[in-house]
This record gives sequence, C-alpha cells and structure tokens, in this order.
Amino acid sequence: MRILITADLHYRPSQREKFLAFAGWVAAQQPDCLVVAGDVGHPLRLFRRALQLFAGLDCPKLLLAGNHDLYRGEADSRTLWEHALPEATRAEGFVWLEDEVVVLPVDSEQKLDQKSDFSEEVGLLQRHIAIVGTMGWYDYSSRAPHLELDDAALRSMKHLVNHDADYIDWPWSDMAMARYLARRFAGRLRRAAADPAVDQVLVATHVPIFEEAVPDHPESEFWSLMRAYAGNFTLGELVRRMPKVTHVVSGHIHHAGHWTVPGNFGPIDVRLVGSQKAGLRAVVLDL
Repeated sequence: MRILITADLHYRPSQREKFLAFAGWVAAQQPDCLVVAGDVGHPLRLFRRALQLFAGLDCPKLLLAGNHDLYRGEADSRTLWEHALPEATRAEGFVWLEDEVVVLPVDSEQKLDQKSDFSEEVGLLQRHIAIVGTMGWYDYSSRAPHLELDDAALRSMKHLVNHDADYIDWPWSDMAMARYLARRFAGRLRRAAADPAVDQVLVATHVPIFEEAVPDHPESEFWSLMRAYAGNFTLGELVRRMPKVTHVVSGHIHHAGHWTVPGNFGPIDVRLVGSQKAGLRAVVLDL
C-alpha cells in the first residue's frame, strides 16, 4: 500500500508548468491513495484547478482544507467552509476527509494456514488501514514557551504576523473552531480505532500536532508570536492516547521533517510534508 501525502500546493496559474511537472511525478509514483492536506489554492477557482491536476489518478483521492483555502474571495469564509469547498472537492473526485474515515485494504496480503480435523485450507489475512484527518485549527497550545501571553493577547495580536486575521471572516473564534474540529475528529478517530477490520490508522492534518515538529525561535519576535498559530498540540495528546495510530503527516509550516514520538500504544512516525520555493514536496509511505 503506497500512500502519497502532499500539502501547501498554493496553486498559481503563473507557475502551471511546475504544477504539471509535480502532478506527473505524483502519477509516476503509482500511489494507491493520494492525500492533499490543505492550502490547495485560493480563490475557489484555483482550488478546483489544483485538484484537476490529479484527475488522471486512478486511486482514492482525499482532501483536507487549509487556512489559506478559507480566505474570503468569491465567497465568505463561512460559505467556503460549510458549502463551497466540500462541494468543489467532491465534484473533482476527492473525498472531503473532514467528514469521513477512509478504510483501505493493504496490498501485502499474508497467507494464513487454517487447519481443522477434516481439512487444511489456505486463506488470506487481509489487513486494512484507516485514514482519519482534520484541518485541525490552532488553539494557541503551540505558543512559544518564553512568551507570557494569554489567549486574549494572542487573539488581539494575530493580525501582526498572520494574514488569517485579515482574510478569514467567519464568525467563530480560533478556540471555538479548534474545539469543534477536535470533537468531530476525536469521534472519527475512536470509530476507526474500534473497528475490528482496521489494523492501522494514519492521521493526516493540516496543522502540525506535535511539539517536535514546530520550531521554536526565541531570538525572533515575529516567529515567536507566529508559533501560536502554527500548531495544535492538544490534538497531538489526543492522538498519542489512541490505539492503532502508527503515522501522522501534516503540512502548514512549509518545512519538511521526520520524527518518532512516543504514543501510549507504541511509537508514532511523524512527518511534515514541506513546500519550498525550489519545488513542491510530498511524503510517500509504503505500508
């Protein structure tokens, strides 16, 4: 089972050749599943054109929104979140992963000898992986430890470093959106973990959810403040407590990375996709 996860495409028509080359590279990897983990394209017409790059892929295609996808444009942020983005996602042949758990059979089937007093048969032990995802809005749990700023201060100061404050106009606070998404994500994650057909869970998020993945720059006032809007460590603690979770892949901060973090049921492989000016990136997992 080969799962390819990308994020932070930020599709631009002026760089279409670069995006076409990346889509060709993705196809050449022959993935069994593609996950696009947010910041696809803005405004909505570019969101759709980015997804159309992968129209020829003959595999399940899953999608999470990112914060930039929700910037007001043809529609306000609430309409984008509740209607326009899910509808565009499904119209382009993708699964809106914020609502669904996707369970896939793992290709590497193992032979199982089944013996009885009367016969000997050879069966197949089919393994399944569940993919559970969320955009995972920031709840300030990733705030820089050396800054003594409460939630109210972080709300009021966001416009100094983060354009989300300027271009996202939905009526909910960061904390309210983070709690809402976390509750729904936790329910999907519990269902996947409780499913006897599922052997393994891959978690995909837009924002990073583990402290190891979010850099701390105490020498920089800008990046120290920006850190509060870079992750959601509350989700990381939830994921650590869940059985069957073996991999977590996130985007958002445009830096690639790879760590192993402890979970209550064993180590968790944590990746950041990364996306730099030199080119788009992806994480390829052969499970």
